[in-house]
Amino acid sequence: MIKLRHFLLVVSLLAFASTSFAQTTVTSFAPSSNTDLGVWYENDVRTGGTASIADLVGQGGDLENNQPIPVGAAKITTDLTNSAKAEVGVLNEYGQPTNIFSTLNVAYSYHKATNAGQNLSAAPSIKLTFFNSVCDDVASSGDCFATLVYEPYLNDDGPTPTLDTWTTVNIDQNTGVFWTTGGFGFGNSGGGPPYKTLAEWLSESSSDFGDAELVRVSIGVGSYNQGQIGYFDDVSISHSSGDGFSESYDFEPPPEFETLGECVSTLIADNCTGLKGRDRATCNHEQQLACFDIFDIK
Repeated sequence: MIKLRHFLLVVSLLAFASTSFAQTTVTSFAPSSNTDLGVWYENDVRTGGTASIADLVGQGGDLENNQPIPVGAAKITTDLTNSAKAEVGVLNEYGQPTNIFSTLNVAYSYHKATNAGQNLSAAPSIKLTFFNSVCDDVASSGDCFATLVYEPYLNDDGPTPTLDTWTTVNIDQNTGVFWTTGGFGFGNSGGGPPYKTLAEWLSESSSDFGDAELVRVSIGVGSYNQGQIGYFDDVSISHSSGDGFSESYDFEPPPEFETLGECVSTLIADNCTGLKGRDRATCNHEQQLACFDIFDIK
């Protein structure tokens, strides 16, 4: 297996052993210098772009009422300049195309908000990055690093993605087409054709692609996608190759309190100060129950 550390050396990162996880709650994005596997980070956020995690409570409409996993979601924006870009990603050793594509499933839900002056074709896109440090097939022309980009407007939600509505995407080896940033025998198509499924990329790229490693999954909006206000949530990637791999992510706003004890002491100080006797005891108990709810303690 091509180790992720070789790819990370190219981009000045460091890899560790891969591990499978149950659903992970993400409350913030690490900086671009992140090297940890399984940690979402700002892998390409440029001037004019932002990446954050939003609390959707009180937002109303489909954004709040039909979100895939309440109560938060990742939020990415670009201003009205061409150079603005907002992309976040997560590193791991997900496996090699020849091993994982036959059972691979990649899914996410996104919401494109109405915004004056926006590029109507753009929406949060998902990207799969591959790297092979060996690169010994002459057909690769020495380039064994590539990202395949899934754009909603090129797929079921095209040619202009639906506004103000949550849309769920499910991708497997034969469902969903991608363009390429170049590598493994292909040049950078810059968002244009060829558009191919994962199975087609595997069969038509150099042999180095088959035994490359899928090293990063990322979601964002690229440059020349002005005026975007996009949300995404419930991101998952799984396959049954080898020991299998299953990982999913729920994006939620950071908790107001770091610990249960901090919650209890803060609420008691805020709400029970000045009470005495039974009133104080009742108030204290109510604050404890409120914190149990916040921390989902039954």
